[in-house]
Amino acid sequence: MYRIENIKIREDLEKEELIKYICKKYRINIKDILSWRIYKKSIDARNKNDIFYNYTIDIESNKTIKYAKIVQKDKIELRNFCTNPPKGRPVIVGAGPAGIFCALTLVHNGIKPIIIEQGKKIQERQKDVEEFRKTGKLNIQSNVHFGEGGAGTFSDGKLTSRSK
Repeated sequence: MYRIENIKIREDLEKEELIKYICKKYRINIKDILSWRIYKKSIDARNKNDIFYNYTIDIESNKTIKYAKIVQKDKIELRNFCTNPPKGRPVIVGAGPAGIFCALTLVHNGIKPIIIEQGKKIQERQKDVEEFRKTGKLNIQSNVHFGEGGAGTFSDGKLTSRSK
């Protein structure tokens, strides 16, 4: 199994077009590919004048692929990570991004977690946040910081650290 990382493509290609593009770019004979999958796909929009897709692809081939990492198949499958499942149901505190992805990983492994969240669901939180922004009245149980989706639900997506 091979992994090719940082494949930059300026357009959103269909899967068939994508593998053809990769084969041409990395001089791989498409007939040598036994199987392949998109491991990761992201959009790099840091430079507004040069936006592109960034792919990481896993390829199983019967020939050596230059410019690719060799990876073991069992280390690629995130869904098969749990070899010793817990006896009870794990508890996840918080339904922010980390909590949601933790729950998703557990569910993919056949484990049913319990998620505890202090705040309300997004639709209900939206009303409380709008109320706070209009009147300044803070609901300490439902606000920007607490609830489904975490603090990022009402942010622009940037994480910052300020010293002052």
